[in-house]
Formats: sequence, structure tokens, C-alpha cells
Amino acid sequence: METFTDDTVVALASFLPPHDMLSLALTCKRFGDKNGTDKKRSAAREESSREVRQRIDTVSLMEVAARTVLQTKWTDDEKKALPRREDESWIGLYQEFLSVFRLPLQFEKLAGKYIEHVEGSNKTKVCTKVGVATEDNTMYHHTAINQNVMRTGKHRISFHVNDPIPLQGILCGIMRPTTKDITSLEECHPAGDDLSGFSLWRGHQNVDCCLLSTYFGNGIIRRRWKEWEDSELLAMNNGQRGHAVRQTRCEASDWEGMERIRETSFKIGFVLNLDEGTLEVYKNDRRLGTLRSGLVGEYCWVVTMASFSKISVSIGRALGTHTT
Repeated sequence: METFTDDTVVALASFLPPHDMLSLALTCKRFGDKNGTDKKRSAAREESSREVRQRIDTVSLMEVAARTVLQTKWTDDEKKALPRREDESWIGLYQEFLSVFRLPLQFEKLAGKYIEHVEGSNKTKVCTKVGVATEDNTMYHHTAINQNVMRTGKHRISFHVNDPIPLQGILCGIMRPTTKDITSLEECHPAGDDLSGFSLWRGHQNVDCCLLSTYFGNGIIRRRWKEWEDSELLAMNNGQRGHAVRQTRCEASDWEGMERIRETSFKIGFVLNLDEGTLEVYKNDRRLGTLRSGLVGEYCWVVTMASFSKISVSIGRALGTHTT
């Protein structure tokens, strides 16, 4: 390998996927840290999708390769939607770029004991395990999460829903990114539960969860996951206390364009524009309207289903996004 110049190594490495670039970077100083300075691996925000992130003091050959590939692949809008964090490696950013904009979307995380991936779907389709009711005649909520983090810019998605007996429909939309530990929950309702212990978002909590109820057509909003401590509430005046309590409640919200869906098979699309702070809704490729505005911060896509009926949902890229 000593006969290869640095430019040749970078050119060859550019054909590798991000995980292979990282593996090669760890083999020797020439590939991973040409100047011999110490590398520090940062704690991953998400074990599976962030494992290729690392802090580096110099730009290694593999970092150069990842940066070179990115600069040839992403569009101006994609580059804007995926800003590089200060301590983020180019290899990690390349991995996230592929997950967010190129690879098939998946439900990587399932929270709830009555939800599962459909066999052979490669995590692109989920369904409730039980029809009609659970063994203890109780309705539970279960959640499927796409773990890609949307930072800025515009993002699109579509959910294909099959509901043989439309009794409740689904809840779908966005919520704050969470840790993998959320999969330990036996029941999960992103708008009804306090999920702050799993949240990766540490910024302003204006809306932690925004869902569309397909059956009723309205929005289901949770502005703040974290419940207030009694001491915090006691320190507030009556007006502040009332506002604070409403923040942690699951609120039904009407919006212009809302439409009830009682069909057995349909497609729901979303366009999340984090530059403008809006979430637009589409039904079968027809725009219904803006479900929510004023959104700030990072989000991921999510679907919640009740165990009351047998429902399956597939995740895919909506019209206008890249598929290759």
C-alpha cells in the first residue's frame, strides 16, 4: 500500500460505504490519523445509526474520502438540511446522509409489546400483533419509529395504511428523537406519555410531539413531554401554572383542511419544513393543509397504533425525494 499516493487511496476509498471507511480508518495511522494525533471517539447519540461518528483532531484520508463523496452526491437542499456539527466526522455525516436521503426508510425502533415488523419487509412495514382486543381486553398503544434525525430543511415521507376494519385508524407524524431504550416500553403513546427520559433533544420544548389522527382528522399535540415537578408548579402564579399544565397534556387540535379517513387502504404523506417550522399533510398525494406551524428543533417520523384492530403500515419516500 505504500506505493499508493494519498490521492489514490482517497479515490479508492470513495467507493466504500461509511462503515467500511471507518473500519479502514481504524487499521493504521495513515488511513485514520495521518499526523499521529490522538483520536477521541464521541458518545453516540444513537447506537445503531451514530456508531460511525467520531471526534478527530485532524482530517484523515478516510475523512477526506467521505467528504469528497458527499460533495459530489448531495444537492444544495440536502446539504442545507444536514448541517455538520462541530465535532462530527465526515464519515458519520456521510452515513446520516445516506440514511436520511438515499437508503430505504425503515422503522428501526418498536416500542410496545403488540407491534412487530412484517416478515420479509426489511423493517419497512409494521403491524399490530393482535386483532380486535388484547388478552386482558385492554387497548394498548404501540409505536414504530424511524430513527433518522431531521435537523433543518425540508423532509418528505409517506405512510401506506391497511386497516381492514376501520375502528381507530392510526396516529402518525413527528416527535423528538429518542434513545434506543424506548424499545423497552410495553406500551407507548408519544402524545400521551412522558417520554422525556428517552429524549435526545435538549433545546426549547415548543412541540415535542405532533401527530395526525387519521380516523378523526384532527391533530394530536403534546407541547412538552416532561411533567412539571410540584415545586416548579408551586413557584408559579395561577396563570403560569395553568399554561404549564396544558403544555404536558395531550391536546386535540382542529386545522384547516382536516379530513376524517374511514377507508381500508390509503396513503398519508407529510412534508416537514424546518426552515419555516411547518408540517403539511397529504392524503393519496392530495394536499390537505398545514397541520402545525411554529415547529422548532429536531424531529423524527413516528406511527402509533392501538391494539384494538389489525392494522399494517408501510413507510416510504414521498414524491419529490431521491430513491437512489
